[in-house]
Amino acid sequence: MLSASVARRYARALFDLARERGQVEEVGREVEQVVEAMRASRELRGLWEHREVSPRLKRALLEQHFKGKVSDLVLHFLFLLVAKRREAWLPRILREYVTLADEALGRVEVEVRSAVPLPDEVLASLAERLRQRLGKEVRFVRRVDPSLLGGLVVRVGDVLMDGSVRTQLRRMHQRLVGAGGNG
Repeated sequence: MLSASVARRYARALFDLARERGQVEEVGREVEQVVEAMRASRELRGLWEHREVSPRLKRALLEQHFKGKVSDLVLHFLFLLVAKRREAWLPRILREYVTLADEALGRVEVEVRSAVPLPDEVLASLAERLRQRLGKEVRFVRRVDPSLLGGLVVRVGDVLMDGSVRTQLRRMHQRLVGAGGNG
């Protein structure tokens, strides 16, 4: 099984080439586009990941689906993955690439969970406050979680800020139960 360090090496090689060409953002978007296309098409994903489909056929499949839609750099990177039989690791390589790009571009990934989709102005305000606090640009990963009832849960790396209604109600309940036991 391919280790995370190998996925990191592939991501690093792609990142270095993209940085040399001044295409860090574009390459990241294109690789994400390929990963999404693979997720969306069961047939495409099946051919891409199947070990018995020849590299020649996979290369033709890539040209058919992605030539002209992604840069030659990304297309040739995909050819390399096929030649080295690392196709199934493309999503992991993309995650590693995004981490490298975020670091190089002074960005931080912030996960925001809310009970309902947040309006753009709320996200803009939150992004500005986090940018001032962290000194980095913010890239949101948004998730809707109706079980929160309301409020937000924000995760930046290992730091969790839980301002959800569910957590506030649980804390209130704990204080009330604790206060009832002292009387």
